[in-house]
Amino acid sequence: MSSFAGLTAFAAAIPVKDILVNAVGGFLGGFALLWLALGRNGVRALRSRLQRPMLRIERPRTPANIFTGLELGAPSRWVEKLIGPPTSVGNGWWGYRFSDSLVSLQFGSDDSLESIAVGLVDERTKFAFPAWHFDCPPLGEIKMSDLSNVDHLSVEYRESMRHTELLVTGREGPTGAWHYIAFGALNPLSSALLPVDFSWDRERRQLITPESSIKVNWAAVSRSPDIDTFPWDFGMPL
Repeated sequence: MSSFAGLTAFAAAIPVKDILVNAVGGFLGGFALLWLALGRNGVRALRSRLQRPMLRIERPRTPANIFTGLELGAPSRWVEKLIGPPTSVGNGWWGYRFSDSLVSLQFGSDDSLESIAVGLVDERTKFAFPAWHFDCPPLGEIKMSDLSNVDHLSVEYRESMRHTELLVTGREGPTGAWHYIAFGALNPLSSALLPVDFSWDRERRQLITPESSIKVNWAAVSRSPDIDTFPWDFGMPL
């Protein structure tokens, strides 16, 4: 009993609470010293090494002269030299996803540039459009009312299970060196393009929404009159 009592007295004499407090304080002090030694940047660097890496994609802005800086008929290798490799590719098609627009390029069988189409994704972005025979506002400001009274342009309503669209097409340029142009107010079910909303009377085949309230959200120049709608599924987030 005397031995047990001695052990009990010895255990009672050990300052367990003080030891724990000192241990916690030492840990926090060591962590503070480590923080001071590494600094905020050092801690970030240490954390980044411990975490899984992430892809960091910084998308450039669209060249302001995208419609005129690229020349129709130019070879694809020259196009890539000017604006870099495309974001997506298809059969005779390149797509560029810039920070402020989507650019769709079509190439002919000889690998030369056939058409340039630009779709808007940013309300503040504007691009000068090369019109020869009428006063065309820049893309980003164009409304259907700016196009409906131009004699050499025609308006067509298109729809599918995935989209509705007002498509304006025509021929431009000097005599003997024609090129073709297109403007679209495209309203797909889902897209990265700026949204457009309008109503169409299918029975009367006429527009219900005032033209002055419908903004064009894409435009194109082409060597061919066969200009299809903008590839609205391009640029959609997964």
